[in-house]
Amino acid sequence: MMLALRGEGGPGVPRRALMIGAEPHPEFGDWPEIVGWQPFKPLADAWERAGLAREDSPHGFYPLVLVMPGKSRDETLAWFALARDLLEPGGRILAAMPNTAGAGRFEQEFARACGGVTSVQKHKCRAFCSNPDASWDVELLGDWKNLGKVRQVPGTGFVAQAGLFSCDHVDPGSALLAEHLPGGIRGRVADLGAGWGFLSDATLRRCPGVAAVDLYEADARALECARINLANSDRPVGHHWHDVADGLPGTYDAVVMNPPFHRGQDTRVDLGRAFIAAAAGGLRRGGALYLVANRQLPYEAALDAHSFSWRHAGGDATYKLIHARKR
Repeated sequence: MMLALRGEGGPGVPRRALMIGAEPHPEFGDWPEIVGWQPFKPLADAWERAGLAREDSPHGFYPLVLVMPGKSRDETLAWFALARDLLEPGGRILAAMPNTAGAGRFEQEFARACGGVTSVQKHKCRAFCSNPDASWDVELLGDWKNLGKVRQVPGTGFVAQAGLFSCDHVDPGSALLAEHLPGGIRGRVADLGAGWGFLSDATLRRCPGVAAVDLYEADARALECARINLANSDRPVGHHWHDVADGLPGTYDAVVMNPPFHRGQDTRVDLGRAFIAAAAGGLRRGGALYLVANRQLPYEAALDAHSFSWRHAGGDATYKLIHARKR
């Protein structure tokens, strides 16, 4: 990433910098004043374990703002606009991303906003940097900033944000699970990988015996959307910025979940297994687990390994529903 600054003719690396979408790297340990913003809990924790300073929300002004790509076009463009808001006069924005993430297209978009870039390519990645005398297109940046704002999920009363899972529609797997949740669920419930709160809302609406719901979600932005979506709940709702793979801090009568199985573009079956392990650790004996998953994901063995009795409770051509109970 730093080739665009350190290479021939580059301006050099300033003492202070902010990284949006922060991910640790050994070279950052020698950087006097680099600060990171990362809404995804596992990466935020990794940044802090590397001994680097982190902000819960980006603020202030910097001579250099580094940007790692978001998970969607709207999110990445919104992060470019955020970087510009945090830039000192004469400062630079440096972005880096793999070619498979559309680096060439994003470089062209970014060049439109700042009037031209310095660019390098290496290791199937591309880094591009604005110039100190950039002529910023304020109107275009304003459009990009709007792409990152909280917005209504079409056809619903919920809100979400670009870059979140299922930000522009209700996930069909979650919808299927919500439709088949037993109305008799009672007590304290945990929603693992809660996203912007759809399953928690369904649980509260369908199950009058539920006393409280705790949402566990790794993306801080999704959790803030969930706060809005569940603000009118008539029962206590807890919001926890938490990596479910680390286990649960509380004990519950029931767990609902649609566990993730992607990290970036990689399929990660181990994520679902980690969620099942967390559910097993957080449920009281006899507690119930309500799970939806893509049919091809082999979670049944993990349920056996963690002392669940379970049954397939329906599904469709794409998804399976599993109801399980902790022995």
